[in-house]
Amino acid sequence: MKRTFIFITFLCFSNLLKSQNLFPNKLDNCNTQTFCLDCGDEKAGFNKTKFSKLLTDLNKSNDYTKITGKVMLQILVDSVGNGCVLSHTDNSKSAITTNVIKRFNEFRYWTPAKNSGKAEGRTSINVLVEIKAGTLTAQIMRVDINAFKKSFDKPNSPQIYNKDFKYLNEHLNSYDIKVWNSKNSNLPDNFNDHIAIDNNNGIWLTIDEGLVRFDGKTFQHAEQNITARGNYFSYYALSSANNNTTWVCGKGNIYSYNNGTWTLHEPKLIGFKGAGKIVNNKLSNEIFFCTSDGLIIYKNGTWNKIDQVNVKSLPSNRVTYAKKDSKNRIWIGTYSGSVLIDENGKATNFNETQSVLKGKCITSVDEDENGNVFLGLYEYDRKDKEAVNNDEGIAIVYKNGEIKQFTTNNSGMPFNHVTKVLYDKTEHVLWIATDRAGLVRYDLKSGWENYHNDNSAIPTSYISDMEFDNNGTLYLATRQGLVKVERK
Repeated sequence: MKRTFIFITFLCFSNLLKSQNLFPNKLDNCNTQTFCLDCGDEKAGFNKTKFSKLLTDLNKSNDYTKITGKVMLQILVDSVGNGCVLSHTDNSKSAITTNVIKRFNEFRYWTPAKNSGKAEGRTSINVLVEIKAGTLTAQIMRVDINAFKKSFDKPNSPQIYNKDFKYLNEHLNSYDIKVWNSKNSNLPDNFNDHIAIDNNNGIWLTIDEGLVRFDGKTFQHAEQNITARGNYFSYYALSSANNNTTWVCGKGNIYSYNNGTWTLHEPKLIGFKGAGKIVNNKLSNEIFFCTSDGLIIYKNGTWNKIDQVNVKSLPSNRVTYAKKDSKNRIWIGTYSGSVLIDENGKATNFNETQSVLKGKCITSVDEDENGNVFLGLYEYDRKDKEAVNNDEGIAIVYKNGEIKQFTTNNSGMPFNHVTKVLYDKTEHVLWIATDRAGLVRYDLKSGWENYHNDNSAIPTSYISDMEFDNNGTLYLATRQGLVKVERK
């Protein structure tokens, strides 16, 4: 009897078509700041002759006569033909899968996706590896984008990992919750990853391959009109500044919009191309661009950079998030740890401390009127790579310097992966967005409430981003449309 070493489980994906790990076993060796899923008018692939030789070598070096099975690999292909396995479906941790991943990572003859003849920066493709009748084969499995989108244009059930806390949700009835989606409005699609609100209370949303602005009644396409968009064009970051300028990153370019006019900021002039996050600092009037080459700071027409050259304590130039607080301190999260630069320019690398921020990447920052700072956390070097509910949650940095972490183990957090934290100065509560358990309301004492599609009008458990408008009303960008949470 043959023994099977791999079983494939096809998932009902809840991830967007860009910058996502598709399969349950995720690897951490790839640069995943931005990429698109099997995009391009010319798809990514491989040199057929070189790939055939790779498979021949794999078959010569291993005996597969008593083995059968399949594994799906998600491979990130860059613009020069390097590949990196991002995720896969093998739950058995097979030595064969490990060897295939190693050889695919070493393979230098992948061919990049192209749009109008120009290579895409990074594209994800799926490769099915199968062992049958003693032979290992591999082929690209193209993604049917329309079928893929349709398969996850529905809410997932909330995943509440905190089984010890009882959520009474006493304040839920204090809010009116309204939803705009592609069925009850002219919102083009429901996949809203980023939100920004301008000085006129115009709500900007990234949608799949587009950008819209909502005036409270209708959604209008707001894509930049000064460069060609091509067959696939996604917007990866979004923010509105104090002067009513909206900043957006689209396909590696930085654009700004003000008073009806789009401006392209040429990479050769500003010193960088693309950003994973754009953050407005209202108090200092600075815009932070979080890039793979450091933190770029824009103020009054001047561009400056913080990187490992001028801040030695910065653990990596791959900045995921950064924000300045009321004390002029800059909180920076990178893929290799977090740093605080104080008002005098002194940097503290938290990996060199024993605080709860050691081994954590800061992903969101907000502050209350008393100077307490709230942080969203990501555990970048997890001991269990397959774990979902990791050592993350939020941290509060109290004004006396004490730092306390809140997770499913010691608080009412329903799930530990946080997409955004926002402090409500009117209600004096902290709002916490998650991507599996919905919205959390924390009164900073003992009151934890959890709102999601199983207990409220919020249509999903996946909240990508959130912002307050100028009246203090909370808006959520979700995978099921735009949501307003307004006090009655």
